[in-house]
Amino acid sequence: MDASTSIDQPSGDSAEKTITVIGFGRRLLATLTDGVLLATFTFIAAFAIGFVGIIIQMFNPYEPLPIPQLIVAVGIVISVIYYVRAWSTSGQTVGKTLLGVKVVTKDGSYPSGGKAFLRYIGYFVSGIVLSIGFLWVAFDRKRQGWHDKIAGTYVIYVEDEFAAPEKVKLVPSDLHQRNWIWLVVWVVIAILVPPALLGSLWLLGPVVHKIIVSITPF
Repeated sequence: MDASTSIDQPSGDSAEKTITVIGFGRRLLATLTDGVLLATFTFIAAFAIGFVGIIIQMFNPYEPLPIPQLIVAVGIVISVIYYVRAWSTSGQTVGKTLLGVKVVTKDGSYPSGGKAFLRYIGYFVSGIVLSIGFLWVAFDRKRQGWHDKIAGTYVIYVEDEFAAPEKVKLVPSDLHQRNWIWLVVWVVIAILVPPALLGSLWLLGPVVHKIIVSITPF
């Protein structure tokens, strides 16, 4: 029996291995940690872009650079590189490392670069409808968000290991917790976070531009 069949359809065999899949709360903390880190990286990149833009416009003032658009584009590139590289090399971003969890595929290995990128695209799918795809983690039997289902991934404890052709039984880490609480958290996230992130990213360009102009002696 292959790993895909084993992990999707636990047989109840006494030889099967129990693997804990991580619930919404711990995954949310990891995601927020990564978000703060990425915001820091993006600000540094935005400052560099703004500074270079000022210098370029000194020599070519009649063709202003689209600073906000450049910052959005660079922010996305940084995000893609950060997540895809982390998931495909160790299964862990900084947030997941701090929380002691990792991303694996159905056979227990780390996602390939292609699957990691597919999971990243799945983030947009999970978030596009009021972040319901992320909330799905709290109630799904295998604790998968829509992005996990798209890429065929699971989030487990870092010390847990399994590989084909082991039979695997998935047990949620928050099996006996009141997951309805996450509905309240979801409302806050769905309503406030997306517009706040997009708005801050878009406004970052003009703000950085003004800061650089104020401190640039030329």
